[in-house]
Amino acid sequence: VKAWSTRGKVPHAVVSTAAFVEVSLRDKFSFGKISNHELRLLYSMVFIRFVNGMVDPTQGSYASSVASLALKLNMPLRFVELRHAGTHEHLPSLQVLRNGCQQALQWLNENYWGIQRPLQSTHMNEIHSLLSKYKELRMKFLKDSELDDMNSTDKIVKKILNLVSAEYVRDLLIPVLLEKGFLVPAEEKKRASMVDQTLSKDLLDLWFTILRKFDYEWANFSSELVQGMLEKLITDEENVNRDANLIHLTNFSPASDLIQQSKLIHTSSSYHLTLVAWISHILKLRYTGDFMVFADLDLENVLEFCLRKPNYYTKTILQVMIDYDEELKKVATPFMNYIVKMLSFKDNFNYDKKVPKITDDDMNREIHELREELSNIISLKGSAEKNNPIIVSNSESAWKIYDPEKWKACPIGCLPNGQIPYLDLSPELDGPSNIFSEPRKEIDLMQIDE
Repeated sequence: VKAWSTRGKVPHAVVSTAAFVEVSLRDKFSFGKISNHELRLLYSMVFIRFVNGMVDPTQGSYASSVASLALKLNMPLRFVELRHAGTHEHLPSLQVLRNGCQQALQWLNENYWGIQRPLQSTHMNEIHSLLSKYKELRMKFLKDSELDDMNSTDKIVKKILNLVSAEYVRDLLIPVLLEKGFLVPAEEKKRASMVDQTLSKDLLDLWFTILRKFDYEWANFSSELVQGMLEKLITDEENVNRDANLIHLTNFSPASDLIQQSKLIHTSSSYHLTLVAWISHILKLRYTGDFMVFADLDLENVLEFCLRKPNYYTKTILQVMIDYDEELKKVATPFMNYIVKMLSFKDNFNYDKKVPKITDDDMNREIHELREELSNIISLKGSAEKNNPIIVSNSESAWKIYDPEKWKACPIGCLPNGQIPYLDLSPELDGPSNIFSEPRKEIDLMQIDE
């Protein structure tokens, strides 16, 4: 809030929320460092400024009482009483002020913050409609260049610019642009692929003009757009298995729930590759300076994100940056080599490892072997002398002391051979098909001798 305040005027509800949170944190984490009287003064001042800031703008030509103005705002009179006591009477007790602080935060949440959510949803729906209209008009113009495209599309762009301010680009505009049917075509055949990881001319002609206008209007647009794409490449990859499991766990059955299922698992490799193609194209324009666009893109953030979240897609983006930046190539090449080896090891682990198929006979056989081993241990224990403990060093499952001469130090987290272990499950084991495809078979363990 303080950083926001330096850029201009902030709504009083936001300032009051920050003030109440700040004083409550001061109360909670400053035990013994601040007296109760000081806390009561802090709480009282926050209430005085909170109530005055809310009711003063509603004053008309004729002065009205604070209580009457508070009623118009649907503000509890308790807040007015706390303000009056803090101004003209004895300070309220600390417990009363603490309770009032929580009630004030609740009131602000219901009457200010809660209202912003449906407003944001309404704006996103309107932006979605405007972009759809722009897409329709632009496609008609590309098919028939004699049509008047400039006036109609410029009106749509102006409406979007009026709806969205720079600080809301990330929350309102970027999510809509990244939906299927906009920057990523709805038809997979029109997207990028493993063979051709570039954007088609039709896709560029359709969207590049409006993206350039957005970049000209908002300096942070290119960074927010690329950041949103990068996060999609990571979060979708992490959530796809979890969402698939969620579908099975919730046991969707009605036909109407098919829409919900498609929302849970909505990504594909072609979707991700198209995002990579867009990022690569934006980076190319940023490095070459063509069209004088995307000049404000923060390359350091892109580089840091790719290094912190390595996968196939971010590796491709990192390679594009290295190809255009010789200085970066010298520094990032060792990291690139490590990422390539890590991904190669991951692929080998996932595809070479065979999933064992365990049947009831296998488990019964293992139970039988465990019984025999338990019987052997009991018999050895019974025949042992008190001063002659049994040594089972010949047993394959016995623990033994490692030879100190053969021991070699290795970094924490590495295996003794110096390799970094890969602990992720393979897709065959981690996916929902093996977990939910068949009902779990229970084994009667009550037959095992105690």
